[in-house]
Amino acid sequence: MRPHLWDPWATARTAPGRTAVVADDETCTFAELTGRADALADALRARGVPDGAVLSTDLPTGPRFFALALAALRHGYGLFPLAPELRALPVGPSLLTDTGAVLHVTTGSPAADGPALPCPAVGDDELIAGAAGPAAGPAAAVPPAAGHLVFATSGTTGLPQAVVRTRPARPYKGVAVTARYAAGLDRGPHLMANPTYHLGTLGPALYALQAGSAVVVQRTWSTTAFAELADRYAADSVMLSPDRLTDLVGAGHAPRRRFRVVFHGGAACPPGVKRAAIGLFGPVLHEYYGTSKSVLTEITTPEWLARPGSVGRPLPGIRVEVTRDGRPLPPGEAGEIGIRLRAADRDPSEAPVHATGDVGFLDADGYLFVLGRAGTPEELRAARLEHEVRLLPGVTDAVVVLGGAAPVCFVEHGADPAAPDPVPAVEASARGLGLASPRVVLAAPGSLPRTPSGKIRRAGLVGLSGAGAAAGGGRG
Repeated sequence: MRPHLWDPWATARTAPGRTAVVADDETCTFAELTGRADALADALRARGVPDGAVLSTDLPTGPRFFALALAALRHGYGLFPLAPELRALPVGPSLLTDTGAVLHVTTGSPAADGPALPCPAVGDDELIAGAAGPAAGPAAAVPPAAGHLVFATSGTTGLPQAVVRTRPARPYKGVAVTARYAAGLDRGPHLMANPTYHLGTLGPALYALQAGSAVVVQRTWSTTAFAELADRYAADSVMLSPDRLTDLVGAGHAPRRRFRVVFHGGAACPPGVKRAAIGLFGPVLHEYYGTSKSVLTEITTPEWLARPGSVGRPLPGIRVEVTRDGRPLPPGEAGEIGIRLRAADRDPSEAPVHATGDVGFLDADGYLFVLGRAGTPEELRAARLEHEVRLLPGVTDAVVVLGGAAPVCFVEHGADPAAPDPVPAVEASARGLGLASPRVVLAAPGSLPRTPSGKIRRAGLVGLSGAGAAAGGGRG
C-alpha cells in the first residue's frame, strides 16, 4: 500500500462528527478540533504574533492542547510544550528564553505561582475571546511554511535543555498515512497512555490524529484502567514506555481486543520485558529510537526476535554512524552514535553530523544497538555493563552510576521469582569490562525515580547508593 497525505482538516470535511480527542470528561470532534485550531491561529495573528514565532504552553494533553498544536503546525508557529513540573523549576524560565518563546498559552487565568516567565502569558479561551476585532494584518495569500515543535530533553543526567527543531520550508501538508502505523479513517483510536510532552510519547499521538484516528488520553495511569479504556474505545494503537510495559507484564493486564500495533521507545527495554510483552500483546510491538530532534530508527517484532536488543535500522533519508575519535568503526565495535538527518530536518547552519550523546554499535546488516550514554572510556564501559545487566533473567532495568571509589549498579529485579540472583553475574560482567567491583543495589521493578517519559532519572539516584534498604536491598 502506497502512503497518501492526510490531515485533520481533510477528516473534518469527510467526517466532521468523528471523535477526535477524548481525555477524561473532555471530548471533541474533528470539526470542533480544527475549528478551534483555526480560531487560535486567527487570534494569534490578531495579537500581532509574527510568522514563525515560538509559543510555549502547559495546557494538559487533551482537546485544547491538540488544537493549539495543530494551529501551530498548519499556521506556521513553533510550539514548545512546557510540562507544569518544568515550569515550576528555576530552570523553567530559561528554557523559554532559550527557545525565544514570545507568548505562553495556558488554561484559565495565567498562574501567578512559580518563577516569572520571560514572556506574556494568556489563557487559551482568553486569547480567542480577545480576537473579536480585525486581525493585525491580512492573511497571507501564500500559505506559510509549516510550524514546528520544540522539545526539552528528559533531564536524566541533570537539568533539562531545550532542543529547537528545524522549521520545515514548505506549507503544512499533514502526514503520509502508512498501513504499518495502524492509523486512519478505517482504524480505531490511538491510546496515549503516557500523556507527556516528550517527542517519543507525543509523536505517535500526533501522527494518529493527523492521519484520521481519534486519540484517547489516559491521564491517570493504572493497568486496569488501561485495559478498560482500550476495550471501551476499541483502540488499534498505543504507545507505551518501558516502565509502562513492565507494569502491564507484571500485572498480566491486556485488553480483550488485540492492538494492531504497540509502539514503545524513549528508554532501553530489557529483552526479558519485551519478550513477555510480545507474549501478552502478540507480535505487534514496534520499537523506535530517536532524539529530541527526530525519530531515527524503527524495528518490528519479527526483526527484533531475530536480533534481540536492537532498536532497528535508520528510517529512509537518515544515516547512522558509529565512530571513536572521529574514526568510523566496523560492525560490532561500540562507539559514539552520530546521525545525518534528512535535509528537510536539518538547519544549514548545523554541523552535518549530530552527536546523540549515546553509544552503541551497528551489526553487519546495519541494525543499531544502543548501550547507553557515555563520554569517557570509563563511561563507555559502564554503558556496556548496563547493557549486559539488562540481558540477565528477571532484570527489568539497570543503571550504573560512576563517581566514587567503585561504581554503583542499580538493578530493578524480582518480577520473576524463579530468576537467579543477578549480583554474581553483575560482578563478573564488571570484571570482564575492566571496571572495579561494583556495589549492587537491588530495587523492585519500577521503583527507581523516573522522568515523565519513563527513563530512570540518574540525578535522582544520588544518595540512594548508601541506602540499600530504601531502594529495595543492597549488596557489594
